[in-house]
Amino acid sequence: MAEDNMALPDAAPSRAPVELRVQADYSQIPVMRAVAETIAVLTDFTLDHVSDIKLAVDEICSVLVKDAAEDAELVCCFERLEESIFVRIDTDTRTDLVPDRGSFGWHVLRTLTDTITVAHEARDGGGFHTTVEFTKAFGSDY
Repeated sequence: MAEDNMALPDAAPSRAPVELRVQADYSQIPVMRAVAETIAVLTDFTLDHVSDIKLAVDEICSVLVKDAAEDAELVCCFERLEESIFVRIDTDTRTDLVPDRGSFGWHVLRTLTDTITVAHEARDGGGFHTTVEFTKAFGSDY
């Protein structure tokens, strides 16, 4: 029987961004949530922080899908930085009113994340391209 003495690659988490594109539909949100959870676990976040990231992705996707333009894609990009994870979620929306920064959901997002921003760009033919970005540091507390 032959022995395989191949060296295993370094087990350190990759810093390559991960991008996922799905139809902007509620049925796709569990996929986004599962990918967020997997990336957070592989990035060595605590279980509490994994839950925070998963919940933040779920909330943002839900709000964006609710106002998504017809046939829009929901795009989520995860990037490991030196001491945090950066998440960008965007889609084409019908209005520039999402997410509502006065809502309870926005308050929860501000609590779950270390930084969070929203940007809207007008699209040709009407509507907006809405982008929500957040970071969560490895050692951040509530």
